[in-house]
Amino acid sequence: MKYILYILFLEFVLAFGGDTLAMGQVNTKSQVSAMFPPNTRDVWINYLSGTVDGLHVVDMIIGTDGRSCKGLYTLRSSGTTFTFEGDDNEHQLKLAELNNDGRLTGFLYGRYDGQNFDGLWMNTKKNLTLPFKLSFVNSFGDNKASISEHNQWYQFFSGKVDNKNIKLAIDKNEESYTCQVWQDDRKNMDIVIGKTEGNLTTIELNISKTVLNNKIAVLDTSNTSRIEIKYRDEKGNEVATSLKSERRLVFESYDYADYLSRLECVRPILAHKKFDGWMEKKLLEWLDENINKLKSTNPKNIATNERWTQIFHGWVEIDLYLDDVISGTIYMQSSQQPNTEKVPFIYDLKNSKEIELQALFNEEFDSKDYFKQVIPAKKKEVKWKPESKNWVETQKFNYVTLKDTGICFKTDFSTIYGEKELIIPYKELTVNLKNRSIIKELLEK
Repeated sequence: MKYILYILFLEFVLAFGGDTLAMGQVNTKSQVSAMFPPNTRDVWINYLSGTVDGLHVVDMIIGTDGRSCKGLYTLRSSGTTFTFEGDDNEHQLKLAELNNDGRLTGFLYGRYDGQNFDGLWMNTKKNLTLPFKLSFVNSFGDNKASISEHNQWYQFFSGKVDNKNIKLAIDKNEESYTCQVWQDDRKNMDIVIGKTEGNLTTIELNISKTVLNNKIAVLDTSNTSRIEIKYRDEKGNEVATSLKSERRLVFESYDYADYLSRLECVRPILAHKKFDGWMEKKLLEWLDENINKLKSTNPKNIATNERWTQIFHGWVEIDLYLDDVISGTIYMQSSQQPNTEKVPFIYDLKNSKEIELQALFNEEFDSKDYFKQVIPAKKKEVKWKPESKNWVETQKFNYVTLKDTGICFKTDFSTIYGEKELIIPYKELTVNLKNRSIIKELLEK
């Protein structure tokens, strides 16, 4: 199932496959050598690989005689190839990017010392720039779409530290770690910067009013079944204890780039066959809709100033992840649409199906009518900031997810105001919740 996204995006290539693409073509140093006038001396030609915009993999063949620079590069996910040529002034490059028709499609500026090329790509209007970062390689990797583990994960641990029962949740996003600790029926949180060397990630825990204050957590990413908590006792002796992993969630990233478009999708992977398939289907429906719109554009009518103007970004934010339920929101942005599309979900992992909010309550309780009355009242209780108050008053808070603190109702996503939320605590609803609710773990806290 992992490569269904890749297969779908081959449709991009077919849709824009005209003379701007070099799908399946094997580029060689001899091609770059032929770009220089005959008998040009001391031409150094190298393979470079890296990324544009820190995401899309690029394979480049670059040649320079110390004065002029020529070459070509290929976007690995789509096979789209561009040539370039320009000046090399003491390792500073000023290059023009050309498509297969020889039309100017952009510029490359940066420093190239024979090993590394650090610079910027710029469009012809010079109002869009993206970082370019490549390094010397002996050969290129497989020319496949980029599907990889995103630099993001969530993991929940439990056990004893200093004879205290605790639960520890760590939410990693890039190099930031949000740590939540449950102890003595209280929750405390801190956000810290972790350090990773090889397979070991070290997190300094300074969570006051918990036994984890001034302790160090060490996670071996090659064995995520537990996490080590290290500290020194009153005698100065080093002590280590383990917390057991209860559940783990990783995120998978898919990226794609061609002549016209750039795309990234980030989705959670649970190793739960039904949920993972359900989530992929949700994203595929959105991607398929946008691909069909792109197909309606004739590649011959794409102007050079439209280079990389179509942008797609899909991601998922998780609000709650328990043994029996996962809840969150799918966000989907497209340059073809003015608004961010949001799809909230509550997924019953035990029964492998998406459920409606009403499924949490007794049949005689009309949750839709109840919240229709409660939400307007809750909106009035919150002291919204003056700059967003008028906007909030127009919002219906229709996007419903679950959090550990209660049922969450969110607004639309605004590029100006972001999104706002209201939370109805579970304790206000306990009498109406089913006895065997999938969120019983929260009700017991």
